[in-house]
Amino acid sequence: MNHPIVIVGSGLAAYMLAKEFRKHDKEQSLVIVTQSSGGYYSKPMLSTALTKQQTAADLIMQSADSMAKQLQATILTHAEVTKINREQKTIELGDREQPYSKLVLALGAKPIHIPFAGDAADQLMRVNNIDDYALFRDWLNDKKHIAILGTGLVGCEFMNDLLNTQHQITMIAPDATPLMQFLPESLGQAFQSPFLV
Repeated sequence: MNHPIVIVGSGLAAYMLAKEFRKHDKEQSLVIVTQSSGGYYSKPMLSTALTKQQTAADLIMQSADSMAKQLQATILTHAEVTKINREQKTIELGDREQPYSKLVLALGAKPIHIPFAGDAADQLMRVNNIDDYALFRDWLNDKKHIAILGTGLVGCEFMNDLLNTQHQITMIAPDATPLMQFLPESLGQAFQSPFLV
């Protein structure tokens, strides 16, 4: 029996791989497994969506159903891989087993989780995917002053997005100036005041 190629993940890397694969092979069965709803979106848009007044749903360019048709694939949404059996060439999805001929892990980046303590630790938000963005957008409803940890490119994009929606921002980082890896110090200093702590 010819088992499918299974791709775990539904981010840009997973979908681009599936698209490129389909250019070369229209017949091989393909299964995509994702913990999310499987909608296709551009991750960089997460840090500019507030200015455009976009909800998480607005950022979805194609639904999982639409991607499944386009890729001639089965997309298993809200499915968590609990085990990989390399010898049997199967993955376990809870109480379900999915065989594969080849397995690709296209899981994307995971944020670094810094342990925080204190009376506001439960207010820390991380925005790494569209589900995070949906929670973040709701969380912002009654917030006026936001602290952003990190002054790299994404941190500065979120700063700009939040400034455009009338939030007060404090940026916190060990770097001497914002965008330290991208800009000369003099330009970084121009960004620094009054946001950086």
